[in-house]
Amino acid sequence: MYKNDITKLFDYKVYDYFSKSGGYDRTLKESNVVVVDIDEKSLKVLGQWPWPRILVANLIDKIYASHPSTIGLDIIFPEKDRTSPKEIASFYKQYFHLNNPIESIPLALRDNDKILSNILEKSASVMSLYLSKEKLLNRDCAKINSLNLTNTMYDLQSYDYILCNTPVVHTSAKYEGYVNTKIDEDGILRRMPLFLEYKDKIIPTLGLAILLNIDSKIKQLNKNTLEIFGHKVQTDKKSQVLLNFYKKDFYKKISAIDVLHGKHKELLLGKVVIIGSSATGLHDQVIITAGEKIVGVKVHMTLIDNILNDELRVQPQSYKYSNIFISLVLSFLLFFLLTTRHNLAIIVLFIGTFTTAIALTLVGFEHNTYISIGYLIGPFLLHFFLVGFLFIIIDAYERQLFTQELNRSHVALLDSMVHVAEVHDIETGAHIVRTKLYIKILAEYMYDKGIYKKYLSPKKIEMMYRTAPLHDLGKVGIEDSILKKKGKLTPMEFEVMKTHADLGRHIINNAISSYQENDFFAMARNIAHHHHEKWDGSGYPTGLKGEDIPIEARFMAIADVFDALVSRRVYKEPFSYEKTLKIIQEGREKHFDPVLVDAFFEIKEEFIKIAEIYSDENY
Repeated sequence: MYKNDITKLFDYKVYDYFSKSGGYDRTLKESNVVVVDIDEKSLKVLGQWPWPRILVANLIDKIYASHPSTIGLDIIFPEKDRTSPKEIASFYKQYFHLNNPIESIPLALRDNDKILSNILEKSASVMSLYLSKEKLLNRDCAKINSLNLTNTMYDLQSYDYILCNTPVVHTSAKYEGYVNTKIDEDGILRRMPLFLEYKDKIIPTLGLAILLNIDSKIKQLNKNTLEIFGHKVQTDKKSQVLLNFYKKDFYKKISAIDVLHGKHKELLLGKVVIIGSSATGLHDQVIITAGEKIVGVKVHMTLIDNILNDELRVQPQSYKYSNIFISLVLSFLLFFLLTTRHNLAIIVLFIGTFTTAIALTLVGFEHNTYISIGYLIGPFLLHFFLVGFLFIIIDAYERQLFTQELNRSHVALLDSMVHVAEVHDIETGAHIVRTKLYIKILAEYMYDKGIYKKYLSPKKIEMMYRTAPLHDLGKVGIEDSILKKKGKLTPMEFEVMKTHADLGRHIINNAISSYQENDFFAMARNIAHHHHEKWDGSGYPTGLKGEDIPIEARFMAIADVFDALVSRRVYKEPFSYEKTLKIIQEGREKHFDPVLVDAFFEIKEEFIKIAEIYSDENY
């Protein structure tokens, strides 16, 4: 996690965010660099690239006459100029056997490469190189002007092959710099190595070579710290620096054709001038931290201005390891706080970590140092997520245990309430056990068959099973003279008996008002209040009809009546199963829901089996 590409890419994005908000839009007076641009305008006038090198020499001469501080070329001339009169003469002699077709041309103008070489030497211009790990077609350079630095201080990337200018041009340069760019894994250019290694020689990047052409003194002050042009530059162990890009209008350029026509001389005076190209097809493009595409020459411009304005940034490797260690410590602390249930401390740790990280990163940017905060935030966020996920699992498990305990408490409370009713009622506890089992097997059968599936679910079936014992809870309010009377009740006594449905609803409503309404209490209330309602609307206490009767009350009605018929009561002997089944069949669409009656008859043997196992005599 700590050293993989995901953490690195996350750190890149964190740097990009702070880079854009921490200085990208700052405004300086003006750039120290001007690009003489081989742009579309110049190509339209002078023709497509490459131009004859005598024309390039003329362009450099015009720039040199404007007294810049130095000139650099973001261009490589690896082959001879085939448009030189000398080369043309060789061509005609080889293929057409013509001698001296250019005898009228002065000797000084016959070799374009020599002309370019002379002006390069005169202007002390800096030339470009390209380093490669793959073999190149052109031959190796005869001589490389390397820097006299201790390469043991750096872990430089080494290259085996080089693309340089044709020999006559190459030998005229005092300084040369490579034009390689450093693209990060996500395709964005953020950094630039100041040096690369080629066959044990230390080669500077083009921007640095241009500055060294003005002042060749470069000091190694200490490990990874240099003094260039009077400015201290800190790098990482690979000599890399983070570039600090400017707004578009900061970069100055002049069309090459305008320079050839003698325009804008004053803009070149005292400036670092780089000859490059923005024309389509003649330049490389890179994406920088702001998501903007820029031409390669702007990379070298930015490096020069960053050095001269003391705005180069560095990302020391040590900060990555420090942040990894801190992230581990914070993650262990986070886990400890979770296990000890210090929830507020966890929130404080999370907010404090991010606040501190942001503050330190901004302070680091003020000192041109990126402290690799992504290596702290990335792993910490992952661990926070994992710990949070673990916390959710633990919390869910504890809630499940709590819910189970609460359910057990509910059941115990229900049992206590039911036992109160049992003490008062002559009916035994076996009636309660049988009726809840009747409901459960009937509901499960219907659910399996897909009957009333929009009303039934495993959860609802379980709740019906748990709340069924409360159906006669209201009988605790009926006086014994009526409840335990042997024989038929008078009409007035029956009216009193009927009030037990309202009494049951009232008792459960009191429980709800002391706690809060939920599905469990709502179902218990429906069963207690409506289990004597009838399908045809002739029941009590409210005379509900058909599907207006809660489905749990409809289940309770058929279970209660079946058990009352097959059981002994103080006012009657038990009915036979045949007579009981006949009564229930006759009650279809009158007393009972016809769908439930049909299902009941499909599993009537199960009802009979429960009645026998849990009979009053066996209970």
